[in-house]
Amino acid sequence: MIKRLYILFFILAISSVSFAVGEDGDSSLSSSITFSHLEATLAKKIIHFKWEVEKENKGDYFLIEKSLDGATWKKVTKVKSLEDHKERHTYAISEINFAESAEEYFRIVRVDKYNKQEILDVVEINQPILTNMLLLSVKGKANKSMILSYDSLICSEGKITVMDENGTVVIQKIVHLSEGYNRLVLNIKNLNGGKYLVVVKDEFENKVSKALTVYRRR
Repeated sequence: MIKRLYILFFILAISSVSFAVGEDGDSSLSSSITFSHLEATLAKKIIHFKWEVEKENKGDYFLIEKSLDGATWKKVTKVKSLEDHKERHTYAISEINFAESAEEYFRIVRVDKYNKQEILDVVEINQPILTNMLLLSVKGKANKSMILSYDSLICSEGKITVMDENGTVVIQKIVHLSEGYNRLVLNIKNLNGGKYLVVVKDEFENKVSKALTVYRRR
């Protein structure tokens, strides 16, 4: 879920807003933009950014910046501006984002020909807490053990549950989830052949799951 964060000395009360910068009242040096809000869509590790500009005068480029606290920012990418135009243009760019926090902030900054910077919009993205779950066979023990791995953005207590096709719990294990990469060996030697669902859930009800098929010789 993506929600708009209205901070940094202004509130966007309408869907588009104009910014104008002038020097000593000389209109020949004025720089302006009519900008529509920034959209940021998360898809796995990729964030898709999109924004519209109705018109622009003396533009140079846009910066997408990232923050974990809404105060300290670092550059993610730079997008060249069309510079001068009076017709609507949609900008779009996609970037790989390695999650560093459950809540991350992104903002768009416009830089004009005079190197004047304007913060146009800020958005917040809620990253999934549990990701990248894998189930791998243990060499020589394919019917007895599986390596279960996953990533967690936080430390917490949790549990691993294995359910059969009827939803019956056949394995349940209490675990500690460390921040970052987690790995353990899952004992499946007592499971019958068939399809199962492996679920990792933390104490805050965040979860990730993976299908497991167990093969037995007849």
